[in-house]
Amino acid sequence: MDEFNYADYILGYGYEIPKNRLVFEQVKIGIPLEFRHKLINLINYTLESGDLLLIDGIDSLGSDFKEIYSSVNFIFKKGIRLVCLEFSKKEIKGDIKKIFFHFLKICSDFDGKLQSNRKIGNKNINKVGRPEILNKAQKDEVLEKFKNGQSVYSLAKQYSVTRTVIQRLLSKSSDHVIGED
Repeated sequence: MDEFNYADYILGYGYEIPKNRLVFEQVKIGIPLEFRHKLINLINYTLESGDLLLIDGIDSLGSDFKEIYSSVNFIFKKGIRLVCLEFSKKEIKGDIKKIFFHFLKICSDFDGKLQSNRKIGNKNINKVGRPEILNKAQKDEVLEKFKNGQSVYSLAKQYSVTRTVIQRLLSKSSDHVIGED
């Protein structure tokens, strides 16, 4: 099977990037930024004001609108130019930048309100069902092992839980990571 040529793919959109400056990261949908070391290091330490960051889709910058908004905010504050091929194929600047950023802020606020309503709604309800399977120390171990490259399947097998338990733990552990040192 032929390997996909990302340099040609990006060239098709009118952007020529030297091979030594091309960083590629393929990530499954819903992986929090906390586990995306390449992207975090690229934005925090490698890219400088005036550099151009090309992303395929806006979902490349986070697993939810809160993370995406935080990432875009940090990218713009740092002076990094942003191109989202799925959005406009051109640099996001001027009025488009204001509208784009405002839209992300609205979506992030909506996500926040939705999450807080869910938390408030659940406080009045007595917890039913089985007690949690993993204790705090085990949860921390799972997160650390996942960061070090172990798969969800292998972690689930190792701790004798379902993959859903591990995926739920990973989802709940996601915080703002970009811009934090």
